[in-house]
Amino acid sequence: MNIDDIYPSLNDLKKRAKQRLPFFAWEYLDSATGVEDQKTRNRIELDKILFETRILKGEYTPNLETTFLGKTYSHPFGVAPVGMSGMIWPGAEYILARGCADAKIPYCLSAVATVTPEMISSSIGDMGWMQLYPPTDPNVRRDMLRRAKDAGFHTLVLTVDVPAPSRRERQRRAQLTIPPRITPKMLWETATHPSWALGTARYGQPRLRFAE
Repeated sequence: MNIDDIYPSLNDLKKRAKQRLPFFAWEYLDSATGVEDQKTRNRIELDKILFETRILKGEYTPNLETTFLGKTYSHPFGVAPVGMSGMIWPGAEYILARGCADAKIPYCLSAVATVTPEMISSSIGDMGWMQLYPPTDPNVRRDMLRRAKDAGFHTLVLTVDVPAPSRRERQRRAQLTIPPRITPKMLWETATHPSWALGTARYGQPRLRFAE
């Protein structure tokens, strides 16, 4: 039985992911700010998008290739930056980067990833994009840009955000901090999710590595 039969929909995959992840990792992945009104509004807007049906015209075999900033990709989408992906699943940045390289779609490494550009450079092929939250120190900014370029990242995703940390209520209830602080509850969740625990033992405790 293939994966499409086991998990026919994204909701099926979501349920399985929730089972496999420690509670704190799931809450980090799935939560939004405050009472999550904006998350709900985003979902409503996405659900309004419809594909237009065109019959008896166009290419017999659809071609989804697209060219963006002078580079051709196999599909008109990629993987967006997700901070601390390695806390959600050990080695996640490597897995996503290799998948994007194989599929020939962009992979954008988060500015707050659990790996450095140098660590992941051999996995991205020529699909590497780099997110930049501009630091106030110009020397740090120049160093980040140089390291990303030297590691093979060719497209910069400039990102701005609110000037203060958001209030993520679900993460507070899960006792999650960044970087993670070891608590008895976290130890229990880790022990009861052995695949996650073994992966973390292999890749090391997730932490922000860009400054290293």
